[in-house]
Amino acid sequence: MKEKINILIQIFTRVVTAIFLIASIYITIFNGTEQVLSVKDIWAIMIIAAASALFYIPLLSEKSFSKPAMLLIQILYFLAVNITTLITAAIRGWFSLQNPATLASFELVVISVYALVMFISYKIDSASAKEMNKRLKERQKTSRD
Repeated sequence: MKEKINILIQIFTRVVTAIFLIASIYITIFNGTEQVLSVKDIWAIMIIAAASALFYIPLLSEKSFSKPAMLLIQILYFLAVNITTLITAAIRGWFSLQNPATLASFELVVISVYALVMFISYKIDSASAKEMNKRLKERQKTSRD
């Protein structure tokens, strides 16, 4: 249980970090360096990150899934995060529903954040798996000797 909570906390922090990174780039390009985020915007970002972590809970199941089932779960996860983000962003006025270009550019931001978080998670998980395999091989070698 503790490990699963740690994973959810890691997802939350990775999402918050990625949102601030990508949003900072986006805001600087389109609004300049004078744009200020309100406390409500910061809370909205944390709500999006919390929702992203909570939506991840089904992926923490001990149950084994087939590749197609896992792909479907990942797609549903992305859709849930995307819808939550778009609703939160619309409420906060981060894009205009009357201007399709702002919606499209915001969707690119959402996809960029999602891709960045998935990439970081993959890299960290791969490094962790390699380290575990290395230790396992060392233990096997030691027990043979």
